[in-house]
Amino acid sequence: MTLLTPHLILVALAALWTLIAATVLLILLSHALRRGRSRHREELDRRARPLVVRFALAEEDDPALEATLARASGAFGDRVDERLLSVLETLRGDSRERIVALLVDRGHPPRLRRRARSRRTTVRAAALRRLGQLALPTDEDLIRGATADPSPVVAAIAIRAAASYPGRASVAAALERLRGRGEVPALVVVTSLIAQGAASADALAAIREGLADPSSRVRAACAQTLGELTSTADAAALGRLLRRDPTPGVQLAAATALERVGRASAVPALLDGTRSPWGPVRTHSLLALLALPREVTAAALAEVARRPDPLLTPLLAAQPAPPSPEAHP
Repeated sequence: MTLLTPHLILVALAALWTLIAATVLLILLSHALRRGRSRHREELDRRARPLVVRFALAEEDDPALEATLARASGAFGDRVDERLLSVLETLRGDSRERIVALLVDRGHPPRLRRRARSRRTTVRAAALRRLGQLALPTDEDLIRGATADPSPVVAAIAIRAAASYPGRASVAAALERLRGRGEVPALVVVTSLIAQGAASADALAAIREGLADPSSRVRAACAQTLGELTSTADAAALGRLLRRDPTPGVQLAAATALERVGRASAVPALLDGTRSPWGPVRTHSLLALLALPREVTAAALAEVARRPDPLLTPLLAAQPAPPSPEAHP
């Protein structure tokens, strides 16, 4: 059996302290490198930001400034690209077109297209988001196809980006994802549909057709979208959905939408909704009735008041009494 001699103990302690000192030194060096990179990036941003802002806000062409930005390369060029893409989200009209043209001149779209086909999920998602910001016609099929990406994260980004190409095909691509296993949140799809429906009559028509889709998730998303678009022309269709759809989630979406787009013609459907066995449907049907003028809902509200309901009675009681007519001399 080998005994630990004083010499061996001293050697082990020395090795241990050397290891600890080396670890601390490596940590300090790593921190210093990160700080150095961060300071360098901040310095490049300080140089790039005013140039990009001047270019974006210029009322007249500035060839010298455009040439400076177009020739930017290396780490500074990367910061210029980031600045250009960040201001792109807030610009419209000629300023936006000028930024897009500069990014095209800098060869940005081809790099993004290559990254959009990467094996890495984060790389694909980031590239598709940027391509959606640029909204170049040549990328429409690429973005629309990415809505079927096996990664729910990438698919969600592609659905958002597809709003840059509003129309029937983009609406269909977004809704198709809802027919799957529910990996993409419905809110992502609805947000894209709202932007498309506001921008394109064809997209709006496709959303309206979705109210009759076999998928309950599609019907609910389309009902929610029409409510957010606040088109009273859809009140009748939403009323029929509330009355006839067998799925509670769809009924709830229709009742909630009618809170925003309800009309007098929807009162019978909303009154039926207050009799639903599902509490949220009853509640939102009543809220939709309360959002309409009292002269068209008085009879319906009186009927609801006559029925004892632990959910609806407190809502009715909290409503201010209608003003009584005053006699005028």
